Amino acid sequence: MSRIPSYKDEQNLREKLRDVSFEHWLNEDLFSFNWWLLLAASILPFFIWWRLVDKGRFFEILAFGLLCAIFACFLDVVGLNFILWGYPDKLFHFIPPLVPADFVVIPISGMLIYQYFNTWKSYAAAAVGLGILFAYIFEPLFSFLNMFVLINWKHTYSFIGFIIFFLGVRLLMVSLKRAAEKIK
Repeated sequence: MSRIPSYKDEQNLREKLRDVSFEHWLNEDLFSFNWWLLLAASILPFFIWWRLVDKGRFFEILAFGLLCAIFACFLDVVGLNFILWGYPDKLFHFIPPLVPADFVVIPISGMLIYQYFNTWKSYAAAAVGLGILFAYIFEPLFSFLNMFVLINWKHTYSFIGFIIFFLGVRLLMVSLKRAAEKIK
């Protein structure tokens, strides 16, 4: 007869994973080349964005970026939990490894195309361009550097997912703007 794991069993495994994760981070990640790359990817895009953002539309563009970050983080957590992909290196041991991508690179890229491509046609073309950049250039590069591991996933799935992601966030933002205008 099999025993069903209890919540305490889960907690014990989480504690062990926390300890193993910290040990790995301390001995393998901290101050490695990949760690410095993650740090740079977490900071430098903000400087670029700040110089390029249309300050007159600051809150609208920032709201778009926050929507991108929320959905990117949610989708990444789902992918990690279903073991579709993984991130061997972490910037900090106590936060998920997806922060540089989900809270910096993807939202800032999304904010820039949202700002510069105003029609659906031009925005869709830019979304396809970002899909190509992320799925076929960044992902393979980070896979080569062992910072991103495809487990049960393919780059083509990411390509399609990024396009749907950016189009969906824009659709949501346009809908929210319309709803807010009706309230006025």
